[in-house]
Amino acid sequence: MCLSEAEDRYGGTGVVLCPVAGLRSRPNPRSELLTQEVFGRPVRVEDIRGDWARCIFRDSSQGWLPLPCLCSNPAYSPSHVVTKRFAAVHVRGKTDLVLPMGSLVEGSGKEGDVHTVRLPDGGSGWMPSGALREIMCRRRRPGRLAPVTRRMPGMKHFSQVIKEVIGAPYLWGGRSTFGFDCSGLVQFLFEPFGIDLPRNSCEQARSGSLVRSLKCLRPLDLVFFGKNRVVSHVGVHLGGLRLLHASGYVRVESLDPASRLFRDDLYAKFQWARRILP
Repeated sequence: MCLSEAEDRYGGTGVVLCPVAGLRSRPNPRSELLTQEVFGRPVRVEDIRGDWARCIFRDSSQGWLPLPCLCSNPAYSPSHVVTKRFAAVHVRGKTDLVLPMGSLVEGSGKEGDVHTVRLPDGGSGWMPSGALREIMCRRRRPGRLAPVTRRMPGMKHFSQVIKEVIGAPYLWGGRSTFGFDCSGLVQFLFEPFGIDLPRNSCEQARSGSLVRSLKCLRPLDLVFFGKNRVVSHVGVHLGGLRLLHASGYVRVESLDPASRLFRDDLYAKFQWARRILP
């Protein structure tokens, strides 16, 4: 299917219909996983080849998604974001879905501790109200729909997010609570602040303002590691030289030699840090 046919079918924009969709380097399920997007998020559809769609994500990542992971629904207007590590959607007439944190749903009513929701494919269901937070969305642009909270989250919100992601497994190309890689975790953590970071750690290492020394770190600075100024790993400074990062799994470790959580190998590979938030 050519670009014009993709435009006719999807209007240029598709909505992720599965809990998490993996963007592949080629239209092949065995090709490299580049990154992921979660349920209810829009993606730009550029082309279709067989059962695959060539897509562009909002962070400019480009690759291939399986067509069954997408639907076309220009009227879909998400109003709530999932705030728990996982939340079940009880879908009428279909198998229930388990959605990861960050998924978007369209709320259609609340009764007690239950929220009725509409789904991108036109289906409906219900889920616990405590797993959702209301959002507003910036003006829609082709292939982009960036949710932001009504009030910009602060450290309290960040601490709540950390509790949900701690222990999540490491997954190369992962960017959901089903699994993260190091840069995917960082990108995921800063999204609620309205900050769209690049997808890979090398590009993230050029964001914000430079912090040269560990002694100058502030909470939520990004800390980069590697060799000979080539970045291969990133984490988020939590204060007191504590580092949140995805290494084997999402964990908190330390760059302080006096701490029992000290990672000497990371300490030796420190390159620089970047300040993203004022």
